[in-house]
Amino acid sequence: MKKTIGFVLFLPVLFVLALSIVIVAAVSGGDNTTTDLENSGEHSFSGEYRFNAINKEVERYRPYFEKYAKENGIEDYVEILMGMTMQESGGRLADVMQSSESLGLPVNTLGPEESIKQGVKYFAQVLDAAGGDTELALQAYNMGHGFINYAQKHNGGKYSKELAQQFSNHMKQRLGWRVYGDPNYVSNVMRYLEPVGDSHYAGNGEWALPLKNIRITSGFGPRTHPITGQKGKFHGGLDFACTPADDIMAVADGKVVEAIHSNVGYGNYVTVQHSGNEYSRYAHLSRIGVSKGDNVSQGESLGRCGTTGSSTGNHLHLEHLTRLGQPHAEKKDPKKTLGL
Repeated sequence: MKKTIGFVLFLPVLFVLALSIVIVAAVSGGDNTTTDLENSGEHSFSGEYRFNAINKEVERYRPYFEKYAKENGIEDYVEILMGMTMQESGGRLADVMQSSESLGLPVNTLGPEESIKQGVKYFAQVLDAAGGDTELALQAYNMGHGFINYAQKHNGGKYSKELAQQFSNHMKQRLGWRVYGDPNYVSNVMRYLEPVGDSHYAGNGEWALPLKNIRITSGFGPRTHPITGQKGKFHGGLDFACTPADDIMAVADGKVVEAIHSNVGYGNYVTVQHSGNEYSRYAHLSRIGVSKGDNVSQGESLGRCGTTGSSTGNHLHLEHLTRLGQPHAEKKDPKKTLGL
């Protein structure tokens, strides 16, 4: 949400740095700072949405979202607003939409209903300023009205992830901050949603599909790391949207050679050996349902979808290895093995 710059400048330096991870502002941009981001597949999010992941902490506030969405004339955006709340707080903070700062108040000042009331009002304002462009409005909710001005000046008024990174870089340089907003905010919100009627992949490869419904959220190869922001970081697998209710299934018959519980990196993960030089790995599970040494059949549940380890939301990270300990760049693209 928008930060009041004058207020921040009077805070101690350490406090500013602590807040900087969520700092955004409504200051318009100037110079066009170029970046070398990957084009990881831009989507046009319009129409109605449904959740592919939602928790009870956010769902309990649905009446407030419906009430204030109606008051602001954006009844069709309830699911998007709740997806934003999943990203902002997961419903676990009192200021559920992190909207205190849009009123010039310190972070986490508002209670749940007031936070939703103000957050919905602010989103309606940026949505109007964005001409109804959902993606542009979402990024402006995170980075302030200035992002809309910047998009109009540098990209014909259209959103792109690369443009969000450019604006972030520009504002960091302009304000002398280490972090400015979240350039991945749109994709981070939309991971919790999918358009109604959205098509899902059907596989026709050597491996069976690891989920009943397949939607790819991040491809194999170089990308900008979603947590560190490092550019060109090699992604050694394929990411799929899923919910904590989804079983993660073995892609082929094999033997479990790793069943690791961890809160870093892959988080909880399972590796299955299918032959002498073929392995599949399933990461970020909420729970593991098999043990090392177990023989598993194709389609058998290995555990449940989760967001353990280095993860920004519920998803399955699937890898195709030819040996354990293999560097990411030497792994195979699971998309080809799955026939997607």
